[in-house]
Amino acid sequence: HATKLAESLRSTGESEKKDESQFSFASCIYSSKQVVDEKTKRFQHSNLGAFIKGPLSSGKRLKNWKHPKSPMVLIVTLSARRSVDLMKQLSSLKLPIAKLFAKHKQVEQQAEMLSDGVSNSGNKKRLYSIAVGTPGRLLKLLQHESSGERDTGALRLNHTELVVIDTQLDSKGYNVCTLNDTSRDMMDFLREGFVPQQKSKKRSC
Repeated sequence: HATKLAESLRSTGESEKKDESQFSFASCIYSSKQVVDEKTKRFQHSNLGAFIKGPLSSGKRLKNWKHPKSPMVLIVTLSARRSVDLMKQLSSLKLPIAKLFAKHKQVEQQAEMLSDGVSNSGNKKRLYSIAVGTPGRLLKLLQHESSGERDTGALRLNHTELVVIDTQLDSKGYNVCTLNDTSRDMMDFLREGFVPQQKSKKRSC
């Protein structure tokens, strides 16, 4: 259930801030609506842009991200429509945001986008420090094999500092962790992408 997941992620994702040459790895539950359960109330916030700044080690690095395929912040939500809504909340940060959901681009296009970044006004490439997506597409990118590359994974979490799970409810009262269409992919994504990084970071501490 989402409440148990919130507590589990909170307890395993907390870590002390490190200097800028090191990476912390945290997780948060985000909800923009009233949450009845006392255990998840602490994760409420009315604006996602402000919400993500707290756990990050450096706002400067967020603006000048140097790691391809591994955005500094990864936000997981239940639908493409909700992804777009969250991206609007992030517009105040004035940063390019990777759209990682099925209705935007093909997996191969998104893989290239994560690797190469986006061109700015001066035609200089800028890597994505923030990505928003749905569990199914994130899982496909995590498992994606590119031709000519030995390592799999168009999306990697080895440099990601913050994973945000959006718990907005749909019209029937389901969220990304409880909706049948997303819950299995959500758990698979956490197991294949999130958990290995948690273990890796703990071993390196």
